[in-house]
Amino acid sequence: MRIPIATLLIQAILEAPYEPSDVSALTVMATVAGSSFIDVLIQSLMLDTGNHLFSINLRLLLAILPYAPLVLTPKVPLMAIILGRAISWRDRPFIDHSSALRDGFTRTELPEPSLHWEVSSSAIEMELELPEHLKPRRIAQLFIIAMYGAWPSNVIAFVRDPVSYIRGKNVASVYAVDWDKVWTPGVLATRMEPLIRDFRLHPSLVVFTSTAELADDKRWDRVDAAEFIARSQALSNSDQQGLAGAGLFDQDEPLSSSQIDSASANTSNRLAKENELLRLEAKFTSRVRRQYLYHIGRLHKTSLRLNNDEAEIHSFVNRLKAQTTQIAELTAQLSQTRTEASQAQQKHVKWQGQLREKVASFREEKATWQTEAARIRAELSEAHATVKSQREELAEVKNERFKLQNRLTEAEPKIRHISDYETRMKQLTESQRLWDDDVQRCKNALQEAEAAKAKVHESQAINLLERKVPVNNDNRAENRRASPTLTTTAAPKDLEVYVNLLEQAKKRTDELERENLEASNIVDGEPDKSFIFED
Repeated sequence: MRIPIATLLIQAILEAPYEPSDVSALTVMATVAGSSFIDVLIQSLMLDTGNHLFSINLRLLLAILPYAPLVLTPKVPLMAIILGRAISWRDRPFIDHSSALRDGFTRTELPEPSLHWEVSSSAIEMELELPEHLKPRRIAQLFIIAMYGAWPSNVIAFVRDPVSYIRGKNVASVYAVDWDKVWTPGVLATRMEPLIRDFRLHPSLVVFTSTAELADDKRWDRVDAAEFIARSQALSNSDQQGLAGAGLFDQDEPLSSSQIDSASANTSNRLAKENELLRLEAKFTSRVRRQYLYHIGRLHKTSLRLNNDEAEIHSFVNRLKAQTTQIAELTAQLSQTRTEASQAQQKHVKWQGQLREKVASFREEKATWQTEAARIRAELSEAHATVKSQREELAEVKNERFKLQNRLTEAEPKIRHISDYETRMKQLTESQRLWDDDVQRCKNALQEAEAAKAKVHESQAINLLERKVPVNNDNRAENRRASPTLTTTAAPKDLEVYVNLLEQAKKRTDELERENLEASNIVDGEPDKSFIFED
């Protein structure tokens, strides 16, 4: 029943949707590796003696291993036991424990009774002609390649001394006998040596011990299934091996004519099982081929990136040369700078001496300043007292000013009347000046009138005298008559002019007297003293 279960599980794994770019931890294979089934599978590979079952279970383990190396790392000591069985089983098929030990066969000890494991023996297996890829030599070689690609230090440590290795990993015995009786010393190393003779040296053999290799989880951070398979194949150096099927998952070989004849002679049940195994391996090979193509594409991208990196390296080398030249120049500048720094240091020492002298003088000045500051503080205290008294006086003055401002506001209408009075006084002063001018003109006119009157009286007196004295001749009489006539005629004209002037002057004088009287009444009246401020 275990062979159909293993076959069914392989079919489920291969038919699950998968792309090489998928994250390995999220695949069905990783899920199976993290389940309890993997423990059952490992126990079957360690304890069962069925040859067909061992081959199919190894194929199932190889289908899971590339997708979950980190999950399977704690089980590496147990898989090392399986590796030891596979190395012996490769050329020596299993026989049941009840059979007598013979050369050319591999005998497995009975399981530990506490495991309660029922061994599946080869006696109950159906006679099948396994495909070439499931035959012991091929499947054992594939398992060796996978184990060496993943944990080389543990593989070498196990085959060199399996008992010490298993005890060093504290693995409890799974057989009914002690570990010393399971393997003959040196046998595994002798059988393993020709199988890995052409393998390349794995870097982990140089870097890690078997314990450190199992403890380093970072080894698998950037390794996916395609990378795991490609790396294992490269380390196995399969492209140079003449042995068919040395690669981890090579393409199936075509069946020979003898195999076809043998298959035709078997029953239909055997044919069905063999065909099922062939179909599963074809699916597996197709998946691995896709992983190879994905890995090749990734390597191509890496190659392109490396080419770009190489161009950058050349550019970097050129920059390094330029920087080397620049460093030489900077070194020369540094030497010069150090010389200048030495000179500057000497100047600095001299400058420090000068500063000390200045500090001493500054201290003396400071003492003087402190004395002066004490005096200034005393004066400042007096000034504060003076300012305080002045502020009090200023407050009083402001109070008085406020009162005067209020009085001024109240007297503002009266002050406006004063301005009107001043304007009126200016007008009256001007009128007084004009009146004085007119009075002076009147006086002059009166004087001229008096003079004219005197001339008139004089002319009248002369006329009277001439009337009394006889006239001697006509010419003289005519002359005399003509002269008084001119005088008398001239006098009345001058009088009219002076009379008109006197009348105008009198009118002007009357008007000025009236205006002066009005102004006198205003000025002589009692003045308005309400605008004068009182103390």
